[in-house]
Amino acid sequence: MTRRKKKSLRFKIITILIILLVLAGGAFAFYWYTTPQISLEGDKTMEVTMKDGYHEPGATATFSFHDISSYVEIDSQVNDKKVGVYKVIYTVNYLDKTATAERTVSVIDKEPPEITFNEGKEMTIRTGEKFEDPGVTAIDDSDGDISDKVAAKGFVETTCEGSYEITYDISDSYGNEATAIRTVKVKGEPLHETKGVIYLTFDDGPSTKVTKKILKTLEKYDVPATFFVIDYGDDAKKIKLMKRAIKDGCTIGIHGYSHDYSKIYASTDDFMDNITKLQKKLKDDLGYDAQIIRFPGGSSNTVSKDYCKGIMTDLTKEVQREGYKYVDWNVDSTDASGNNVPAKVLIESVKENCDLEQFNVILMHDSDAKETTAEALPKIIKWAQKEGYEFRAITMDSPAAHHTVNN
Repeated sequence: MTRRKKKSLRFKIITILIILLVLAGGAFAFYWYTTPQISLEGDKTMEVTMKDGYHEPGATATFSFHDISSYVEIDSQVNDKKVGVYKVIYTVNYLDKTATAERTVSVIDKEPPEITFNEGKEMTIRTGEKFEDPGVTAIDDSDGDISDKVAAKGFVETTCEGSYEITYDISDSYGNEATAIRTVKVKGEPLHETKGVIYLTFDDGPSTKVTKKILKTLEKYDVPATFFVIDYGDDAKKIKLMKRAIKDGCTIGIHGYSHDYSKIYASTDDFMDNITKLQKKLKDDLGYDAQIIRFPGGSSNTVSKDYCKGIMTDLTKEVQREGYKYVDWNVDSTDASGNNVPAKVLIESVKENCDLEQFNVILMHDSDAKETTAEALPKIIKWAQKEGYEFRAITMDSPAAHHTVNN
């Protein structure tokens, strides 16, 4: 072999060795600086509900383009039975190389509590029978048994045949709400345990002129009454009169903040706002929770047709759903027929229409223009006591005179 060929061979060998060294160094460097790579399946941040639960989506891992997903270990802290924020840690060990990835899982509660009726969803009781609400049970997947937080609303008029509703509302700690409605049917002939009773009722007050005279008469004969009041403004004298009435065993009822038919009978919402506004005012001024109402014009009024067809049909149900007791009358003193109707006319009307074989709810008024009503009252009371009548104030347990609804 010539010197020239030997030199060429050595060059080739050296070149090959250099290439091998470079490749070996590159391979070593690639290994040294390459780590496993983890890719999460699904989102890095997840939100799941307690109802649906958490289903692990998993993760994949590679090392130098090689699939090593089988080496992935999952450490999950998720408790999908409890609201909270949890971590899921993914770890892969391969060729003494370690990589981790993390997922955040928020478990939320979007399920409302479950309401179960303690007795039937529908109940039937006899007229005059006392209604005792059996209530409901409320179980929530987060809060557990929250039956004690259920708000029940509604009124069952046990003295009158009809169908009534009790509404149960509950909300859990996360704002999920549930509602259930129980229907209570009252059937049968009215009982006569209250026959011979007179319920004196006065609408449209209080007035400093007439209400004051009426209270003086009631005190003199030790007789209670029921006052269905309207807005009295900030009149301290009127507030004092109502406090006096309450102290004497009288009932304060709601006639309405306004007596303007065109406004209060424009819609169900307008009427309910009118009632609740006065109820709040009485609570603030007197510390008195008024729950007994009388519709302006009575439940049988037809004037409301001019403003909203069918509103009285809706209202007679709505007020009871909201927990109010409404009372009409079955004896008319006729003092609403004009201002200062002669006292003798009022007295004769009461005598003619009262009946010892029934309970008697007498309609009267105590606005400023009804002075003859105050004048007639002593003679009405003396006559009734002589005839054997008993006087009572209306309560939530009293019988309710209900008119036939005409709108």
